[in-house]
Amino acid sequence: MVVIDYDLLEAPALHISSERSLFGGLLSHSYVEVFRIGDEGPPDTVERCTTKHGTEYVPGWIVIGEQSAENGSTPLVQANGDGSRIVRRALIGNAPEVAERDPTSTAYQERGEAGAAAQRALDIKMLEAAREVEADLFVTTRPYLTGLTWGFAREVAVGTPEQALPLVSLYLRRQGVFLVYRSPDGSATDSFNRGLFYWVGTRDLLPAGWRWFSACVHQNGEQSGLVYLGQSLFQRVQRALQDRDAALWALNQPQNNDTADDALGNLDNVLLGLMAAVDITARVAHRALKLGDEEYGAGWQKKRWLKKVKPSAPELAAVVAPGSRGAHVLEILRLLRNSIHGAALQPMAVSSSPSGRDATYVSLPPADAEDLLVAMDAVGGRAAFGLRRLLPDRVHADPGKLLDAIFSRTMRLLDQLMRETPVERIAGASLSESRDGPPSDGIFDDQTRETIRLQLGFEDEIESRGKSE
Repeated sequence: MVVIDYDLLEAPALHISSERSLFGGLLSHSYVEVFRIGDEGPPDTVERCTTKHGTEYVPGWIVIGEQSAENGSTPLVQANGDGSRIVRRALIGNAPEVAERDPTSTAYQERGEAGAAAQRALDIKMLEAAREVEADLFVTTRPYLTGLTWGFAREVAVGTPEQALPLVSLYLRRQGVFLVYRSPDGSATDSFNRGLFYWVGTRDLLPAGWRWFSACVHQNGEQSGLVYLGQSLFQRVQRALQDRDAALWALNQPQNNDTADDALGNLDNVLLGLMAAVDITARVAHRALKLGDEEYGAGWQKKRWLKKVKPSAPELAAVVAPGSRGAHVLEILRLLRNSIHGAALQPMAVSSSPSGRDATYVSLPPADAEDLLVAMDAVGGRAAFGLRRLLPDRVHADPGKLLDAIFSRTMRLLDQLMRETPVERIAGASLSESRDGPPSDGIFDDQTRETIRLQLGFEDEIESRGKSE
């Protein structure tokens, strides 16, 4: 169930960008129930209806009434899209007054002190209504709510359309719906099966892979195993994307021992898959550089092998040279993956009350914690990885943030390694400009890849690719 500020679903708002249009399409799916809301209520152009008992309602809206002078409650009427279910509720409590007096917010400063206080109270009233109707998500661009500093309405996730899009898509994907196009009114739609959705997403995350894999395919028969080796890299990443979804799904449910087990089990799978993909790039490089028959010893974390790479391909070796961004990312991935050989990554319940469990955190391996902290500080900082010291002698991480920080950085590392590998040296390799990027039409066209990228939630990382390299 989604509650959304109604102006974000108006036609002009949905055409601001392809992202907004896609989000409108996702919300129109029958698996998602949407209720509009607004400070002033529905616009005059919207038809009002009345039940046989005299209750006024607007289909698809939450309409908030005036606060009662007698008991201080505020009535609201919730009606679903076809008007078949109308529910009367009431808002009780002093949350709007608390928001009015909130000294921590800088939202709406341009309106003056009184104007800002009044708007903060209205914002909280909207969020309070979303909580009252038991919505899962409140979609808004209200700066006070998107930057809320106190713990009101923990039961409702709050986000902008851009933040909410991958969350709604995750929900649909877990129901078996893999959309690549849907018009805001739901009249036109197109979808893939699960495997194709993640396959296109994988190829989009690794643009250098087009040329790299083309060389693996178009070479002489003596190197035919390269086809299967190269393809297996994409398969590892594709499965890691699916395991990422499973972990995020577990973390976006009420937390308990079972969801924690699901989340951390799938985190293990992601780490294994991504490390396997990195190892494959080393083996392909080993063959391209003709470093001998001892391919088993190929690995970017292996100093002896890397010394062989440097004279033949210095730019490739520089990607993971000591102190480089790539070396730090590899260190993070390697150390966390290595937990599979010892004590498993341990969950920790985080709760604000004895009767509930707010979140699940994961403990970093104690023996490697300091090395991990140094590496994380070098590639975005501890906050980017969701780190917190919940206990004096241990470092814990929000597994969702940790997962995405590792995933996005590993994609950049893989793409760099592919790009710098001199695959043209592979015997019989045949390369051309047409194989340097995805086809301009079909399932890999720009619009389809962008749509999947947005739903996977990697847009910011793709935009920043190369800026810090």
